[in-house]
Amino acid sequence: MALQQGVGPAAVAAAVGGPSPQGRPTAGDVRIAQATGLLEIKLRRLPDAVELVIEGTGPSPLLQQTTQGATWMGRLQTATPTALRGGPQRLSLPEAGLQSVSIEGSGNVFDLRVAPTPGLPVGRPVVSGDGRNLILTFNAPPLTSLQTLTPNITTPGRVPQPGFVPPLQPRAVAPPLGDMAVGTMTISNPSYVNVSGPAVTMTLRNAPARDVLMALSQLGGYGFVYVDETAAGGSAQSGSSAASAPGSAAMRPISISFRGESYGRAINSALMAAGLQGKRDGNTIFAGPNVLAKSFGAQLSKVYRLNQVQANQAADYLANLGAQVTKTNTITTAVSEGVASTSAPVGSPTSSTTTSSTTTTVEAYGAANGPLVGLRATTDTRLSTITLVGSPALVGVAEQYLKQLDLRQRQVALSVKILDVNLNNTNDLYNSFAFRWGNNFIVNDNGTLAANFGSLLGGAGFQRSLNAPLLPGVPFAGFNGQQNAGVANNYPNNNFFDFFQARILADNSKVLASPTLILQEDPSILRGEESGGGSAGSGGSSSGSSIFSSSFDNIDSPIGRRRGNEGVVRVGVNVPTNVTSTVNAAGGGTTCTISNFSTAGLVLGARVQKIDDNGFVTFALSPSVSAVEREVGSGANCPPVSILRVRRLDTGVVRVRDGQTLILTGVISDFDRAVVSKWPILGDIPIVGQFFRASSGNREKRELVIMVTPRIINDTEGGTYGYGFQPSTPASRAFLGGAPQPPLTP
Repeated sequence: MALQQGVGPAAVAAAVGGPSPQGRPTAGDVRIAQATGLLEIKLRRLPDAVELVIEGTGPSPLLQQTTQGATWMGRLQTATPTALRGGPQRLSLPEAGLQSVSIEGSGNVFDLRVAPTPGLPVGRPVVSGDGRNLILTFNAPPLTSLQTLTPNITTPGRVPQPGFVPPLQPRAVAPPLGDMAVGTMTISNPSYVNVSGPAVTMTLRNAPARDVLMALSQLGGYGFVYVDETAAGGSAQSGSSAASAPGSAAMRPISISFRGESYGRAINSALMAAGLQGKRDGNTIFAGPNVLAKSFGAQLSKVYRLNQVQANQAADYLANLGAQVTKTNTITTAVSEGVASTSAPVGSPTSSTTTSSTTTTVEAYGAANGPLVGLRATTDTRLSTITLVGSPALVGVAEQYLKQLDLRQRQVALSVKILDVNLNNTNDLYNSFAFRWGNNFIVNDNGTLAANFGSLLGGAGFQRSLNAPLLPGVPFAGFNGQQNAGVANNYPNNNFFDFFQARILADNSKVLASPTLILQEDPSILRGEESGGGSAGSGGSSSGSSIFSSSFDNIDSPIGRRRGNEGVVRVGVNVPTNVTSTVNAAGGGTTCTISNFSTAGLVLGARVQKIDDNGFVTFALSPSVSAVEREVGSGANCPPVSILRVRRLDTGVVRVRDGQTLILTGVISDFDRAVVSKWPILGDIPIVGQFFRASSGNREKRELVIMVTPRIINDTEGGTYGYGFQPSTPASRAFLGGAPQPPLTP
């Protein structure tokens, strides 16, 4: 249905002026041309909408609009004939949901066409005008904004952050709900027997089920066959008692009472009361504990090769719906007899015999009830296939279930930026002076007072002459009775000497890493069988085989490469942090064993828990930044043990929307140290006291800032693959782009 809208004229203040002497139009002429000039379309992006501006429509344009599928179409009629500026026009703004916007036509009739981006319907626009232009406002996804701060790394302190306090809720509000992907399928009841016959009026009490069903079949003119299950047949499903007690279901007493009941409901009610299955084949009704799995007609067999879900998991799912799944289990047992050579006493004869036996069993399991009762299935894990055998209707129903199970698991690219900021400010203030008159000498050595009165140095059991030579290269050595006793000999009498030293040192550094991990929500274990309590975070060993050959699988990160939804990035050097030395009893000497390695550098572990249908990613991170603080000896002929300075953040499970950035901070280390050496009393005098003391101050601040942005990978047709990497240097960009490299200069 077409919608007709008219845009009324607006007041246009256009001062019409005559032509200029040079023949060029004046400002008034320009405004008139804009009101009734050529048509041109432009797109204007708003925070949550897109405006399609049709310039030059003039007053009172008429717009008729309609939709054809997801495409919006409009017919524009102008009051006066005009034309398109430069011919038919076409624009595009895919990020706002507009795949193409086009206009064509001539005279006073023009056709507009707006095709949206797949998955982003545009809907009907809001129509407005200003007397010169026609404005169509379409809904669009909101613009995303990224706010960044530039901290002052030269001065330690708190970086101001923008604050926002959300409004209080008037009442308790539940968390928001999301959409779920729902697969709907209508299936018929396989246990319902579709028969017709006369109305049934019958009353029976504690009658055998087989006799009741036979009487009802004869009443409707149908033949009747009861199919029993035997213990030797082995075809009864798991949990059924019919295989262990043949005929028990047939002789189960039931009580019924019908008054003018329809024939179909009567016979199906008797089957339900007896706990039996029933089916109609031709003009015969079959009943029994497992009659749905038996048929005279042809059966269909299909082999499905699964892409995503594992074959055994799909078979277990079908078994829960009633299908009978058959699997082959092979068990190998090895028995050793005798005494092995490693455990026999010295000098005693050894004899050991190992006997291996293999037992192969076929296991069949499945639920007794469900829509797939009567279907048989088996799997092949090597090819990841599942084979279904049954009636065409049952195979078709199972195929629909498999199609909804075999879905691709989503993948997410976790873009992590790690900023390690180290701020170090050191203030040193030292003052030293010396004064000599006669045989008296006073020295201030960086706040330490040393004085001597007389021609000889006092001390415990020794005397030194002031005429002893001065050690070279030491301006002020002080008089502690042990060194540089001849310092006074180098200074003339009745003189004062001062040496002042001040230093302010600011050390700023940062470590920036930007790794990207691509993970999917697959929690399957990538290793063999685990035993002995080895965990993925402790570096513990396991006896099971691993698909990784490196011995540093789980260094420094509680999140390792143990499951398919985990990933680790390590950049640094593996250094020994635990060395064990063993003294050889026989030949002497020491054997050193490095029992633990750690990574000095960056270690980032990530685990993806869930990627839901609403664009939220649930994940956990474990980043750490470490450096070697010092090394400690571990014994003779053994490598030193490294002591690491580590800053690590182990997050819990967090949920972030696709494309949003989560900032994790708070791993802050603030260290202040002040050392003052001064004379008694004189060092406390204001202003003058600075000549009688030495001070040193050190302030260190270290902060670890982590920013993580999850981006769900769109692997559908037309999706964007990969993430653009732009190297920082022009040579690297030229190398990746295939450009010829400049020759190396010697």
